[in-house]
Amino acid sequence: MHRLQNAFDHIAAACHASGIQEAVLCPGSRNAPLIVAFVRSGLFRCVSVADERSAGFIALGKALATGKSVALICTSGSAGANFYPAVLEAYYQKVPLVVLTADRPPERIDQWDGQTIRQKNLFGSHVKGFFETPDEYIEADEFAAISENAVQLSQSGLKGPVHMNVPIREPFYPSVQHQYNAHWELRIKKESIQAFQDDVPSLAGKKVMVIRGFASFPKYHPHKELALYEDIVSGGSSSSTLSELLFLNKDLEELKKFQPDVLLSDGTAILSKPFKQFLRKFGPAEHYHFSVAGEIADPFESKPQLVRSHLDVFLQNREPELVSEYSRYIISRSEIVREKHVNFLNTNAWNDFTAIRNSLNNIPRGSVLHAANSMAVRYLAYEEPGRKGYKVYGNRGTSGIDGCVSTALGFLSGSDKPNYLFVGDVAFFYDSNAFWNGLGTLPLKVILINNGGGGIFNLIDGPVDQPERLEYFETAHHRNAEKLCENLGVSYFRAENQDELLQSMAELNLSSGPAVLEVFTDRELNQQFFNQYKSIFHGI
Repeated sequence: MHRLQNAFDHIAAACHASGIQEAVLCPGSRNAPLIVAFVRSGLFRCVSVADERSAGFIALGKALATGKSVALICTSGSAGANFYPAVLEAYYQKVPLVVLTADRPPERIDQWDGQTIRQKNLFGSHVKGFFETPDEYIEADEFAAISENAVQLSQSGLKGPVHMNVPIREPFYPSVQHQYNAHWELRIKKESIQAFQDDVPSLAGKKVMVIRGFASFPKYHPHKELALYEDIVSGGSSSSTLSELLFLNKDLEELKKFQPDVLLSDGTAILSKPFKQFLRKFGPAEHYHFSVAGEIADPFESKPQLVRSHLDVFLQNREPELVSEYSRYIISRSEIVREKHVNFLNTNAWNDFTAIRNSLNNIPRGSVLHAANSMAVRYLAYEEPGRKGYKVYGNRGTSGIDGCVSTALGFLSGSDKPNYLFVGDVAFFYDSNAFWNGLGTLPLKVILINNGGGGIFNLIDGPVDQPERLEYFETAHHRNAEKLCENLGVSYFRAENQDELLQSMAELNLSSGPAVLEVFTDRELNQQFFNQYKSIFHGI
């Protein structure tokens, strides 16, 4: 028993030596030696989360806020499978997680033992690496060395999740008197990437467009006459970006005028479907994608060339080349569509769109914003919160609705700023277990748009015409969050019109703990308003 616990103490020691400071622990029996090692070491900020699916996203949020690997620990069997959605998101969002799954010893696999599944390579190709510790506990240093390799891999190059499977034999509960006693010196030097910049020819006189994609986290704020587009979840907060509303235009002759000769990009995906469709139809002759780690894809069908350098550095050095009559023209058109946007929304209409706009206008500057998927992030994108200085985060790695509340709570646990989440009703109810743990008392402010179901299916082409839409696509409902919030100990406010919204936003901002403002709108009015809204940009 002493050797067993000593081995797991060395796992904790190596994780801490490799930079892990946070651990999300899911209750269980088989993982007891791991829980004891991480808790009794006193080296980690530990939180217990009973729902493994929520726990995975809480760990994701913590890693997003700190930029460091986070340990995520569970028992054997289906528990680890519930981590999968968060592991997927971490893989595509390039977030470092170290997932430790307790397991039965190998001779018990497929022998009809409870809580026993085939855990080797459980996450397949959606982790950077798979590691497994020995099922004998003779050499504690071997457990530490494997852990060090796993943590280092999670945070080297393109960051991401790794999986450590830990077979544990009985008896595995340590004595009450057991005291943590392990130490580990790093053997691996952290990877040092020497960024270099391929030769990019002179861009003077060319029509240049710059795109900062998802999770590019730009630090350089360029000239106001640069044709720059920052995605809502790029992490950028430039006051001078192109409006995606330009690309709602149906006038092909006008859209042709926006076509760049050269595209410079970094980060990964972009949210706006009309913008992606525009670039696929009116693509650049040259596309240079900047990535120090070498990550590249071709979402615009533009055959990008990899440049192993930071786009921030390139812009700082060569920005004057990028300003032209083209950039000034497209910027001027952006101001026109912004004016149309403001004028159209300055009405007394009550719908999702105006509710989100008025909520945003009453959130303290400097706050961190989180946007759930489906319509919440899209409505918020039209308001361009980055231009107002807000940083916006969202689970756009896989773009699922699961885990949005948990991710925001996890992020808030590592943030010293006010955090606000914009979320739809289905996504909120789906992840309400996020408040059912020790982080549930953190002062997350939630703007919950309740339009009675999955409102996006009432707005996009295709589902809106299907007779099965209401029951099977939108999952229509008549629920509200009031009693749920009462049960979870979360302050609750509601709004059914503009005046109530303004009053409730004031109360929400002043609340000291977690709070939800539930905003009620009508799905049919939302659809009518959104169709009218889009039409004002069809010919600019």
